[in-house]
Amino acid sequence: MDLLEMFGEEEVNGLTLGDILDEKYCISPDSFYENFGYLLNDKSDQIMEKDEAEKIIQYIQDSSQLKSKNFAYVPKEGTLFKVFKDKLKRYRQPFNKSADKLNVVKDINKFKINTLLFLQQLSKAKTINYTQDIDSFEKSSNILFIFGIYNYLEKNQSEFDSEKEDYYFNTLSSLVIIENIELKLFLLKNLIEKETLFTHRKFEFDLLLHRIYILTVVYPILIKEFIKQKLDITANILGISGTYEDGKIKSLKKKAFIYELLRKHNGYNLKKLIGDFEAIQVNNLGLFGNLYTRVSKLQEIKGEVMDQFKEDFYDMIEIFSHQGLLSKDDILFIFEGYPMKLQKEVISSWRNIRKK
Repeated sequence: MDLLEMFGEEEVNGLTLGDILDEKYCISPDSFYENFGYLLNDKSDQIMEKDEAEKIIQYIQDSSQLKSKNFAYVPKEGTLFKVFKDKLKRYRQPFNKSADKLNVVKDINKFKINTLLFLQQLSKAKTINYTQDIDSFEKSSNILFIFGIYNYLEKNQSEFDSEKEDYYFNTLSSLVIIENIELKLFLLKNLIEKETLFTHRKFEFDLLLHRIYILTVVYPILIKEFIKQKLDITANILGISGTYEDGKIKSLKKKAFIYELLRKHNGYNLKKLIGDFEAIQVNNLGLFGNLYTRVSKLQEIKGEVMDQFKEDFYDMIEIFSHQGLLSKDDILFIFEGYPMKLQKEVISSWRNIRKK
């Protein structure tokens, strides 16, 4: 933050470091509230509205500040989600629940109302790149995913073979491992509507899940790593010269270069997410509760398992990187070994999942 302030006039691809500071951060908790925080203050009474504003500002001050020598900045991306989650907690509104505490009759409608409120208000924050907020929301709740599974399964129940119901539900619930909600929903749609899921025999499910993990977990990591290694950001492009040829400045300008390339790209189609989610009506409470239970139980292991998977996977990539280009055998080893280990962790948890 100090460097962004100090070298605010320096340019990267026509964008100054000062511009980036203004685009990515508010200069105080009060400034963030004035720009965005009011979206989550639904109090109509003037006194209550003021009290709610003070609580929101205090929460931001306690949890979301990045301090420089001169200011305490608030990130525009991700903070609105934190405020929303804190607000629901203060008013004891459900955001997500463990499987054992789910009350299907009481909770479904509240899940939907709260989710729509957040997404709709997020869409009004025009100068925020909402990708991080949606990622954080879904990572914490899985609500968009669970409603999505329900929607596709409820429409295709006639295709179920009751003997393989557990395999269907467990396989689909395992997609919770994937981090991008649109990718999860895309896979759900294709697995079910193209009947890929229903044409597999029991012993083929492990192979199906293994292929899904390679496609949705391994590929994104490898593609990201490939881009990082191949993106040649030269000093000439960055405009680094003279006294600014300091290691920290170079590093900062490289980050600024990436930011400038991606600053207008949102990772999600928010309007479509809202429209698709709003249209889902839950009529089969038993089916919804069953799916919620499975996803919730898998969520309990998701964080630890995925963190360990990524750590091991990146360590292996780094080892190969030092040895030169990856050979075909190296790639096959990565593809077959690490997803299989991840898959065993997930499948082992299926045995502990009970039906509601």
